[in-house]
Amino acid sequence: MRITRIEIEKYKSIKEPIEINFYDDLPTVLIGKNGSGKTNILEALNAITEANSNYFGLNKEIPLSYKVLICLSKDDITRLFPGKNIDENKCRFIACSGENCKIDRIESEYLVPLLNSEICEIHDLAGELKKALDAYIKQLNKIAYNESTDVPVRGFQITDFRNSTTNFDILKFQVGFVTEQAEKLADSLMHNFESKENSFRFGYIYDYFSLNDTKKLSFQLRYLEPALAPFEARFITVNKTAIKREITRINKATKASCDRITSLLNEIDERSKRLKEALTGEQPISDDNGSFYKFIREVQRCVGSKCSFLRNESSDVIFRSNEREQEYYRDNKSFMVLQTYLNKVYNGTDKEDLLKQIQTENNFSLTDAALREFEEYLNSDKPEFEAGMYEHISVERSEGKIPTIVLHEKSGETVALNSTSAGRRWYFTYYFMKNTLHPGDLFIIDEPAAMLHPIAQKEVMRELLELENKEIKVIYSTHSPYLVPSDWKSVHFVTMEDNGTAVTQENHNDLLKQVTGGDIFNLQKLLEKYKKCGSYTAANNCYKALMKKYGSMEDASYKVPFTYSTLESWKKKKRGTSFENVISIAGAIGISPEKLL
Repeated sequence: MRITRIEIEKYKSIKEPIEINFYDDLPTVLIGKNGSGKTNILEALNAITEANSNYFGLNKEIPLSYKVLICLSKDDITRLFPGKNIDENKCRFIACSGENCKIDRIESEYLVPLLNSEICEIHDLAGELKKALDAYIKQLNKIAYNESTDVPVRGFQITDFRNSTTNFDILKFQVGFVTEQAEKLADSLMHNFESKENSFRFGYIYDYFSLNDTKKLSFQLRYLEPALAPFEARFITVNKTAIKREITRINKATKASCDRITSLLNEIDERSKRLKEALTGEQPISDDNGSFYKFIREVQRCVGSKCSFLRNESSDVIFRSNEREQEYYRDNKSFMVLQTYLNKVYNGTDKEDLLKQIQTENNFSLTDAALREFEEYLNSDKPEFEAGMYEHISVERSEGKIPTIVLHEKSGETVALNSTSAGRRWYFTYYFMKNTLHPGDLFIIDEPAAMLHPIAQKEVMRELLELENKEIKVIYSTHSPYLVPSDWKSVHFVTMEDNGTAVTQENHNDLLKQVTGGDIFNLQKLLEKYKKCGSYTAANNCYKALMKKYGSMEDASYKVPFTYSTLESWKKKKRGTSFENVISIAGAIGISPEKLL
């Protein structure tokens, strides 16, 4: 599965929907003025991956809404739909956000019908369970009246699943929890897994009771000779045959009802386990489980890919948080490197405990063996820092606190990572995080190499392109021309408009490089001028320039690819024109695009 576009809205300065596109072998690049919202876009993308890598989504609510456009490859189709004749050109779908910022709905006119049967079956099973529970409760309630103390003659006893004598109130209490939990499970499945014509929704699996408790549903009636006083026996005739016949009928209906409930619960239990395995990724999914479960698993893995987010150190200083742990995270690069190592490299049994401990400055400890392993990993692939300025790296223990990474320079001096220059701190952290990435991972960087020499920036650009070739998706913002790929199609222009952050891409035409002198930032200036000018005024300016060049609309429509009626609408300002048309006309008549704006 390959993500081709993510649409984001309702996050900080992103009020209206914006589109971020992804391309094979090219990083996705954001450029724009300070304060335009580039960092907010990166944060939103990080939140999306974080939410979908966790079964329960984010542990905090954020007002973020998004849609992810995903395409299936030939290999995906063969794996997910074996033996089926699938139109590859139609194998794209939209994954939509739901609760806790997590994907919970798929939309596709073509794929949803292929996957719908499983959702419909789950929904139907949940509906049947609710009906069976209702029927059981009605049967249970029927005996309540007959057992009540104001009935003069009662010819039966109630026995529970242990074959022990009980009464209606105790029986009701015993089965109450079972029926309540079963109804919650059915309601949860019906609510969280809905099927419509071109979409289906998948959410969470309710943590329901053990199926061993279904035996508590069983009860039976047995005949009990009515205790009649001598004077009562003269007036009351007990029809034992009729009573026993009714008891047999009730017991038979009760057994059928309990068997039906148990059968449905067993089937739903199996489906629920398969759903949860698909949604959590805890267990491998067998090929026998069907395409629906594998499809859900693949969607979750695709959108919830492992993500490393390298923030801008300048932004960390300016935009401080009131949360102490967050500030410690921002200032301590040893913390960031160690946290990434624990997340992506370390496999010790105490991994989860260490990840929890690292969120606080105190009470953190690594075993001697784990500390040595961390140090060996850092030394296994050292960045050279402009011709190799240091000999080796050591990790010094700090009791109860995060260990300190120390750089031993060739000059004999030692310097803590947190105390070295900003550019060096950034490069070390970047280089380390880069080496922990694997195919399918996402690397988000806020202004890479902003504090590095241009030669180092070019080297970082080369390395980021190499990551893309290794199927590691790279997304970053930049102000540097050295970090813009030669192919501009992946560059997104970010601006701050009256209604918040906006994103445009008007950089897919080779003519753009000719008229801007090959400078992407000149193109950005032109875009800003176009927005200020407006499409209608730009169209009228193009009309005037064409008339000046060719003298008449007839000649102009013959020389440029625009009809007479289009030129006439530009003249009367009845129609606007696109930025691309402005550039095209500027190139055709040999003038600067600025003159048309």
